[in-house]
Amino acid sequence: MAFLALQGGGVRAFASDAGVLAGLACAANKSVAELAGAFEATSSVSGSSWFAAELFYSPSFAELMAGMAASPSTAAAQFQENWIQPWLRATQVSQPTFDGLQSIVRLLVRLLLGTGDEDTIFIAQFFLASGLTWTHFVEVLLNSTAAIPKQLPLGAEPTMAQGRHWLVDHSLLLPVANPAAVYRGGLGLFRTSYSATTKNGELPVFLPAKFSVALGAGVHRAAPLPYLAQPQLPIEFSYQGHWPLGGSSSSSGPLVLDAANGSLGVWSGHVPVSAAAAASSAVFGAEPVDGLPAVELASLLKADVAVWAAIDGFEVADQLRAALAHPDAQKVAVLGQEAVHALIDGGYTDGTGIAQAVASGAEEVVVVLNSYSSNLAEYVAQLFPGGPVTKPGVPKELYPVFSAPSAAAVDEAFAQFRQLQIAEGSSYLKVLAVGSFEATTAKNAYFGTEEGRQVSIRIINVCSELSIGFFANFGHYSALVQEVALSLAHPKNRAELRTVLPWFAGKAAKASKALVV
Repeated sequence: MAFLALQGGGVRAFASDAGVLAGLACAANKSVAELAGAFEATSSVSGSSWFAAELFYSPSFAELMAGMAASPSTAAAQFQENWIQPWLRATQVSQPTFDGLQSIVRLLVRLLLGTGDEDTIFIAQFFLASGLTWTHFVEVLLNSTAAIPKQLPLGAEPTMAQGRHWLVDHSLLLPVANPAAVYRGGLGLFRTSYSATTKNGELPVFLPAKFSVALGAGVHRAAPLPYLAQPQLPIEFSYQGHWPLGGSSSSSGPLVLDAANGSLGVWSGHVPVSAAAAASSAVFGAEPVDGLPAVELASLLKADVAVWAAIDGFEVADQLRAALAHPDAQKVAVLGQEAVHALIDGGYTDGTGIAQAVASGAEEVVVVLNSYSSNLAEYVAQLFPGGPVTKPGVPKELYPVFSAPSAAAVDEAFAQFRQLQIAEGSSYLKVLAVGSFEATTAKNAYFGTEEGRQVSIRIINVCSELSIGFFANFGHYSALVQEVALSLAHPKNRAELRTVLPWFAGKAAKASKALVV
């Protein structure tokens, strides 16, 4: 069995994933459910965690995927009607909800950016007008497009891939050098921050983490995999509150397993699907440590761009933070008792999903990437010796995950990938590249890889002229789904797919030795 790794990338990632699975199902004459079940585990990041959540838990989305696989030539219309439009209606971008100047704003955006781009403006305005929490934003997205309830737990019965594993990759925010804002009132008059330490060495500011679940195992089944690569590493959070007439401090004491003594990572079946997907996709989540201007702006807007966790759950964390608008010593003390801390986008550690898949025992990883316009290797090359750091602030010490080949050799391998025939009439899909190479793991304490294991990396790279979702005409993503699905289903591409994906032709892939529930 192979692992599936789905790279993050917002709405572009979602559309790319949908097009790839629909196109492969059509080309292989398999159902989407059969295809999803062909992978022992799925490792997803950010927007791809939205996709995985809907694929695994939503009957209506499964029906949409089946429809697009059966008729790739109508995939754009199906995706637009059943995914894009419900989302836009839920965010009320087509109604004068926010102010009387909407028509003028829409006209200006059309003139400056193009027709359709105004949808992004009003989705952003929905975010601003609906509580400014990333968690709520993701809850609305999953509910409006796939009818996933807010409190649906990871341990719930899945729509497909029963018994397979889902790794919801994200990052633990550990402010080790500069404290991070837990709450900051206007002008900083009321502020509370937290910092992280350990007695067992140094911590990176972003630490790889994952919720893991055996699909359908139930809410009371322990997670099949450790939440952190070093579950016994003690992490301690310290809190400092300041207000005009006083201040107070508290500490969580040493925490192990998941920085919450197991309540989140070990018993992940209780975690809401929407909260896990929100943590995986909190793309602006590093804002609390981005410096005074960013923190002050967030406090004025009362924005909440990270996902906040506590020993007793996400809602408790949100309640405790809201109470800090009128802080006192007892409220700061409870922060320590509950170990309140931030979870952020998996892209701050590994945006491809490869590292967590390999650390979980994969010997073969099929990777769906989504790139801008060209077949570049940088996000994969980051995991190899000499690789670039792809996101500002990401600690260099997190890498490499592999000892060989070099990042330069990975770049060369990408340059040799075969480019599939693009469906006639495609406007946004520019390159659809497939290829593979062999890699050798390095010992990496942060992800938990051991030295010397051989891994096959098989890549499908969807390269389009679309952003991850900023200032975009959302109808273009519907077109991208169809262009990808039609291209993969094209008869001339089947021989190439069999070469890169042995399981596509019915050959059994090597099984993992690590995933035992």
